[in-house]
Amino acid sequence: MFLKLIIFLTVFFFGEITFNLTWFPYIKNYFSNIPPEKTTREKEKRFFFLDISISKGLLERMVLYLGLTLGISQILIVFGAIKIGSRFDKSAKVLNDYFIIGNFSSILIAIFYWYCYNKCIILSSQ
Repeated sequence: MFLKLIIFLTVFFFGEITFNLTWFPYIKNYFSNIPPEKTTREKEKRFFFLDISISKGLLERMVLYLGLTLGISQILIVFGAIKIGSRFDKSAKVLNDYFIIGNFSSILIAIFYWYCYNKCIILSSQ
C-alpha cells in the first residue's frame, strides 16, 4: 500500500514538473497574443505561492488522476460538467481554442499519469 502511494505521488510530481516546464508554457506563449480584454484577472491571484491558474491545473489533474487510479472513470464526466459550468460567467471572455486545448491537455496528462502508474505497479509486483 505504501509503495503504491509513493509511486502515485512520484508519477504526479515528476509529470507536473515536466509538463509545467514544457507543454503549458508553450500553450501560454502560443496564445499570448490574446487581447487584454479577452484574458481573465487570474494572473494577479496566487494560491499556495503559485499563480491561480497553475494551482487550478494541479488540482484538476490530481483529481482526475486519483479518480482514474481508483477506477472511478465517471470523474471525466464530472470534470466536463464542472468545466462547462464554470464558464457561464458572461463577464469573462475566454478564447475558445485556449479553453479547449487546456482542458484536453489536462485530461490527456491525467490519463498519461494513470497509465504510467499502472505500468509502475505492474513492474513493482514482478
